[in-house]
Amino acid sequence: MELTIEKQQFLRGLARTHGVADRKSSMHILSNVLLTAEGPDRLRLSATDLYLGVTAVVPASIKKGGTIAVSARTLFDIVKNLPDGEVSWKLSDSHAVELSCGKVRYRIPAMPGEDFPPLPNPGDADFAHLDVAVLSELISLTQYSMSHDDTRPHLAGTLFEGDGKVVRMVTTDGHRLSKAEHKVSGKGMMSFSMLVPHKGVSELKRLLDDVKAAKGKGEETATVGIATAGGNAFFLRDDLCLSVKLADENFPPYGKVIPSKQSRTVVAARGPLVEALRRISLVANDKSGGVQLMIEPGMLRIQSQNPEVGEGSEEVDVDYAGDELRIGFNARYLLDALSALPHDEVAIELSGERDPGVLKPVGGDSEFIGVIMPMRI
Repeated sequence: MELTIEKQQFLRGLARTHGVADRKSSMHILSNVLLTAEGPDRLRLSATDLYLGVTAVVPASIKKGGTIAVSARTLFDIVKNLPDGEVSWKLSDSHAVELSCGKVRYRIPAMPGEDFPPLPNPGDADFAHLDVAVLSELISLTQYSMSHDDTRPHLAGTLFEGDGKVVRMVTTDGHRLSKAEHKVSGKGMMSFSMLVPHKGVSELKRLLDDVKAAKGKGEETATVGIATAGGNAFFLRDDLCLSVKLADENFPPYGKVIPSKQSRTVVAARGPLVEALRRISLVANDKSGGVQLMIEPGMLRIQSQNPEVGEGSEEVDVDYAGDELRIGFNARYLLDALSALPHDEVAIELSGERDPGVLKPVGGDSEFIGVIMPMRI
């Protein structure tokens, strides 16, 4: 295997793949990135932890084909610190590669590419195409309430659904739930339902952030292809493909958790409400994080007290004309939901002190519902 490649192109491919390589696995090969020469002018870089897989194709001048696996972290750190210019890469034997750039020379241990596990392949799967901005917004509106407890795989992920007219994401950790959906139009939007583990969601968010950054540099369109095959989800953008092993679990029936009707609706400016919650949460109990909301016509009072720290309260002007109500919530749960919303105004729907609260944005293109269970204070 012998090739030359521009340092920035090499770094771009490594930046998208090295993070997926599993350095803690008992399988040493998984800490490597696989480099495969394809044709006369393409280099494919691949990495996997057996649950996530990423492949990136970058331009290169291939002098001699082949495949080899090299430590992902070592190679990324080396290429990142090389001077700008052309990088020469040559397989010296089956156990090492020689890398040079200008006056810099390295000899790096390697492993046979044949030892690298095969990555899932979408085959002939049909790809639906979704706007990057829409997919990124759905993740931002729901990622905060996703559980990261791998012992509860039915909660440690995002339910991602599409019915041809609407795409939807739902997450819950058992204490709160968020649902965001966006109407779509045009051909090619298939119906699907998949439970994407939290690691896959995080990696997908990275992919989308990269695409948005590229778009900001002049790209006119930005869409991502989505497909499922063989128990895996595939997200495709140009020469980059992310595969995610889907969770074989049943997501909770979220429709039963969302209240169908609430008796009280409080409309508030999101910014002042967030600032007040942050200030009063400073004296909340460290374990419960609880604050008490007292609503009355035209006013929402947030208060909390902790014998070891002190007490505090703050009033926020709101649009409300109903009966008085006192209800407790975990302040962080409220702040997470409010911080995820880009809207200027939010509606807080409530019924009784033991009933869940519902957060909704006022205005906007995407429909969002955040459900938070109350707590005794």
